[in-house]
Amino acid sequence: MSFVRFIAYSANTTNHLQRRRRHPLRIAIVTSSYPLKEIDGQAAAGLFVRDFAAAVASQGHEVHVVTQNKGNGCSFSPKGVTVHCFDWLGGDRTLSSLKVSHIKDVRAANSYLASGKRKLCQLHNETPIDHVLAMWAVPGGLLARALCKRCGVPYSVWCLGSDIWTYGKIPILKSRVAGVLRSASFRYADGLKLRDDAKKLSGTDVSFMPSSRAIKRPNAAQTDRKPGATRFLFVGRYDRVKGVDVLLRAMRIYIDNGNIGTLKMLGGGSMDDESRTLAKDLNLLEHVAIGGYADGPEVANAILASDALVIPSRNESIPLVLSDALGLGKPVIASDVGDMGDLLRETTAGIVVQPDDAKDLADALAEFAAAPAGRFDEAVARLALRFDIHNTAKRFLADIAEETPCA
Repeated sequence: MSFVRFIAYSANTTNHLQRRRRHPLRIAIVTSSYPLKEIDGQAAAGLFVRDFAAAVASQGHEVHVVTQNKGNGCSFSPKGVTVHCFDWLGGDRTLSSLKVSHIKDVRAANSYLASGKRKLCQLHNETPIDHVLAMWAVPGGLLARALCKRCGVPYSVWCLGSDIWTYGKIPILKSRVAGVLRSASFRYADGLKLRDDAKKLSGTDVSFMPSSRAIKRPNAAQTDRKPGATRFLFVGRYDRVKGVDVLLRAMRIYIDNGNIGTLKMLGGGSMDDESRTLAKDLNLLEHVAIGGYADGPEVANAILASDALVIPSRNESIPLVLSDALGLGKPVIASDVGDMGDLLRETTAGIVVQPDDAKDLADALAEFAAAPAGRFDEAVARLALRFDIHNTAKRFLADIAEETPCA
């Protein structure tokens, strides 16, 4: 670092420490995941970012979200949050769809980083930022670290999964991801295994902090379990990794064994047509209703009108719909993959099944149907507190309240 840059950095650091004493804080959230509109059934991670930003703002702080323009101007801003969009060459493409082997995609990624850095720096120059939260290590962490180096603004990183499990394994990016984590004031991961992997990659402490959404309880939905037919619900992508084929086959076994029940499915994806065909071939149309993508209120109503959420994934960490169900008081039947098995075994807030095993899942559906009403209620309520987004926001704010500027 040159002498001139050192003097400038020292001045920024002193000013930052003085600003930290004021309340409210001016917080910037840098993310590549943000909903295109107020209701967006496909923007799972984006809805979490939106709701978390609103939860932080509700604590009396000034929150700014910096994200890319997806082609339709700036994104929806919830109350108390200001969204700042920057243009890039990728348009409405997701960052995860870019391939390092395609020169056009590399140019798009570079334009994202360059434009994002400019927008974040511009925001800081207009009125100094107290703290940046990067959601996620890539690409948000790269932007936050650049501002940290230039202006001494501290940042934290919240890892989602692909930033560690995908980008963290690419040789050309691995060291940069590790550097982003090491330079952060605080590091979070939304899964237990993800936490351990991020810690191993960076050689620093990483805390588990679950992602969740703000679920509003509608007034007009049935919430009590009815005698007779048990109502199961699936919400997610119709994709092999999500185990929708396993669920349909399990439902057939469940019915063939003399059990009574229905299954409602909400989602869409690569196996949309295949799922509908399979349900027809298995003669399940009388018992299974397959719908499309749903927005927040529709998902909440569906959860409340069900008896249990089923997550039959072949591979998963902690999907947002799990915390949605817990927050609305519903137990979960889930595959023993990622962190779901450990969480449900620890709290008994549901039933754990072997992945890719239709018979085991069918047995679990039958076990749940035979269980007395209220068996899971206390455990569900306990686990739901760990996922409450307002508690998560308070924890984050407590962490950053006294931290020093980045090095």
